Amino acid sequence: MESVNLRGVMDLNLLTIANRASLGSDIKSSVANARKRIVQIKNLVNKIDSSGAFSADEIKQELEFSLIGVVSILEQHLNDMLHHIYVAFPSKLGRKQFEVGDLIATGSMHELIYGKATQRILDLAYGKFENFVAAFLTAFDINTQIDAGLIADVNEVKCTRDCLIHSNGKANALYMAKASSKVRVRAKDEELKVDMAYFVASVDFIMMLITEIENRIPQKYKESTKSYVFKQMWEATCLCRRVPFETVWEIVSPSELSLKVDSDETFGYSSSEMEVFNVFRYAFGGRREHKPDFALLFERWEPSSNEYQIAMSWLNNQFYF
Repeated sequence: MESVNLRGVMDLNLLTIANRASLGSDIKSSVANARKRIVQIKNLVNKIDSSGAFSADEIKQELEFSLIGVVSILEQHLNDMLHHIYVAFPSKLGRKQFEVGDLIATGSMHELIYGKATQRILDLAYGKFENFVAAFLTAFDINTQIDAGLIADVNEVKCTRDCLIHSNGKANALYMAKASSKVRVRAKDEELKVDMAYFVASVDFIMMLITEIENRIPQKYKESTKSYVFKQMWEATCLCRRVPFETVWEIVSPSELSLKVDSDETFGYSSSEMEVFNVFRYAFGGRREHKPDFALLFERWEPSSNEYQIAMSWLNNQFYF
């Protein structure tokens, strides 16, 4: 994981470190959900096509609607994944994105980060698909490129989907420009045929892209779970200077911890340090007696301190064991 041990300055990634507790499961869930929904659509199309109970026009309409649905699932999947990584690591958006005026207008750094992530994805979505994929790979620290031919094939499917929605399934000038070498007609206003063979090939391209991206995502993001993020949070605070994480906690599994030492006096914490310790104990057990006094914590610790930022991160994105 990226270092979170910077002190004395506001750290964009530290302000959202608690978001990373679900990053691994978010990635896994998004991939599984996209695959499941696409397979369901494909199976339904196969049943309709082989039933003999539908006319050629009805089958054509179903193929077109199903293609629109499959492309939408892909886009939602990619957008969700990109949003997760931008919110978990907002520095990937670039520090110039976060101006004082924006923060004043928003009233919350948390909301500002979410808004900037959403806007960046919208901007990318309206551009070239190859640029979107490039930005996606960069955000996930993926250095190996995906086959340009596959990206072009998926792009053409997306362009066909756009024509089904906006130009009654006929190629328009935008299709001719954006589909580039993969155009399937000789001139605009020609119908873009969507038959069973094209639908099956399109689904295969999209499923292949989902798999290619999944296989390239670094393990550090796939394994970003509650236990490991909890450890990172501890090691970024003053508590770790007093006692190593392993002395107090034991990671049982990616989502399970055990508290080895639970004492208010063992480590000689000051009152300010105790409130930081309580953030961890409360996240661990949710016990009322460990509920942090956030007013005191935010009074004692400067906003630029790791302790302040980590507490704020957890407060905005609470997780428990």
